Amino acid sequence: MPESRKTKSEHSAGGAVLTVRDGTVCVALIATRGRSRWGLPKGALMRDESSEAAALREVKEETGLEAIVLKPLETIQYFFRAGGTLIQKKVDFYLMRHLGGTLSPQLTEVDDVEWVELGEAIERASFESEQRLLTQARSEWESLTAEEKSEFALCP
Repeated sequence: MPESRKTKSEHSAGGAVLTVRDGTVCVALIATRGRSRWGLPKGALMRDESSEAAALREVKEETGLEAIVLKPLETIQYFFRAGGTLIQKKVDFYLMRHLGGTLSPQLTEVDDVEWVELGEAIERASFESEQRLLTQARSEWESLTAEEKSEFALCP
């Protein structure tokens, strides 16, 4: 008898949280797999939770940061295997502004979290799809007015 293949869909959300530190625009990156993989905070939607709410919750849980969603960035989709199951994952990402909280990793899920200068973050991100998202975040930043950019420097 042929082996049956299981397929499962998952929906997650996350964010590129920006701030200005010492005049430089930075983004919060998380590290996983023994600090060998760097990327954006993200996680699964809970039942009846909106994508934006999940993104804000996951950012808070994984990084300790409070943020506000400014706009959607992109939804990425990819496939991976978990045991004998093929998983189709969809992740909605949002551009966010840092509002408060202290940068601290949720050690049960991530190894570390850092503020990284946006250009360096594009280089450091482990996946091409997240490098693209961070490049888009940089373009969004560059399109802001001086007054809009000044709001990012209000949070310590």
